[in-house]
Parts: sequence; C-alpha cells; structure tokens
Amino acid sequence: MNAHGRIPAGARRGPPRPPGIQRWSAEDRGLHVERLRDLLRVTVVDATAATAAAAAGGARMPSESELMREFGEPRDVVREALSLLADEGLIQRRRGVGTVIVASNYTVDGTLPGTSTSLSDHAAIGAVGAQLLHWRRGPVPAVIADRLDDIACGDATLCMEYVLTIDGTPMGLITNYLRSGESAGMSPEDFGDDFYALLDHHGVDMHDHDIDMTAQAADARTAELLGIEPGSPTQLFEQTLRNSSGARFDFAIGRLRREIRLRITGIGRVLPVHPAQ
Repeated sequence: MNAHGRIPAGARRGPPRPPGIQRWSAEDRGLHVERLRDLLRVTVVDATAATAAAAAGGARMPSESELMREFGEPRDVVREALSLLADEGLIQRRRGVGTVIVASNYTVDGTLPGTSTSLSDHAAIGAVGAQLLHWRRGPVPAVIADRLDDIACGDATLCMEYVLTIDGTPMGLITNYLRSGESAGMSPEDFGDDFYALLDHHGVDMHDHDIDMTAQAADARTAELLGIEPGSPTQLFEQTLRNSSGARFDFAIGRLRREIRLRITGIGRVLPVHPAQ
C-alpha cells in the first residue's frame, strides 16, 4: 500500500498464496481445472468404495485450503473443479458443513462368479437382486445368431430381460439371449435374483466371457426403469458367455448406471511370437 492508501497496480491482493501454488495463463487454466476434476473424481469413487458411510452418501471431502495444498492449485481452480463435480451430482457444497459426497459408487470385479458363489458374494457391493421383466422363447434374429455358435437365424432362443438391483436400488437393465440347449427346462420361477445362479442351477457349462463397453445416454424407458433422468450417462455393454469348449452360448445387451465401475485386472502384455528357427 502506498502513501495514499492504495494498493499499487500489479500488487497481489489477499493473503499469501501457499507454497507451490501458481497462477496459470488463461489457455492453461482449463486444463488444470479438468485435470483436478478428474483426480478429485477418483478420490470420490475410492472413498465411496472404501467406506459404508461414504457409499451411502454423506462423507466429507477435504476443505478448499487442504485441496490447494495437496494438489498445488489456486483456490479458483479448486472451486471450479468442485463445481464441475457438483454439476455431475457427485458432491454438494453445504453451508457450515463443507463439501459432502452424495453419490453412491460400486466397483465390480470383471470376472465371472465361481461355481456355487452368488453374485452378491462375488461382487461384495451389497445385496444384488433382479426384477424379471420379460421371459419368452422364440426365433433368434440374425444379429444375435451371428454372435452365438451352432445356431442359425430363426432357431429358438430364450430371451429374458431384467432390472439388476443393488440393495433394492435399480442399477442395470439387461437382456440375455440364451441358446435353447442351455435354456432347456428353465422357467421364470427358476430365475430368482441371480442370472449366473440360474445357469449353475441347470448345470450350464459357463467358462469365460467377453465384454464390450461404451457410453450411452439413457433413453426414456431405460431412465424410468433405472430411476434416472432421460439423457443421463449410462454404460452400454455387450457380453458373450462361452463354455469350456469355447462355444458362445449366451449374448447379453445391458445398460448400467454410471455409479457402476467395472474393474478388470491382470491383463497381460501381448508379446511377439517368433517362428522357430
């Protein structure tokens, strides 16, 4: 402050900035906001996966000052990153409380459950259940026949659709197309709340699976069944089940709410194969 009681032009206002904090140029600021948002999102997901209280919502995040020190970012970048997470519905800024996690998140192992192991025990994310919506035997369309082995367009398959729930909350909408050989003798009363248990109960040889995933906005029907807003992000997946001979016997199309995180571990590196000399 000069002799006239004014702060000289270019002088920094406010309290000293914590060590390591920098001001970024306008073109770099957006990058730092988005990077911090992504790091904080990982923090939120890890917190909800680690504690029951956080999974149910209500865990408190570090203060803005603590986040500034931890990530070396200025307050305006921290605030904007938190605002982006609030827009996603993951956190809320509450007066007198701070920043609170309000979204539930569930990390699901990408492997198939073992024989006689329920999906609830395998996933370890709560009570996994299902609400059966549709059960019909009929001719398989060509697009499904192309994804199954030893079956032609028009052959009989069992089509079943159900809502997957976790602790009673709808989390996924899944449709399975099961070959007639594997579905023989099955009835809606057998379905219960676990598709894999249904297969095990009927002695189906289930060995491994393939999964393709992409993002998709929820249509009106999916949104209504999953309890989310139309246009909300979902994970669209296609799953192919194989038996121990490698034959494809089931094809599924499903949509999962964004709270579901699929974890796939132990993926090895593909090494070149050199011909024998």
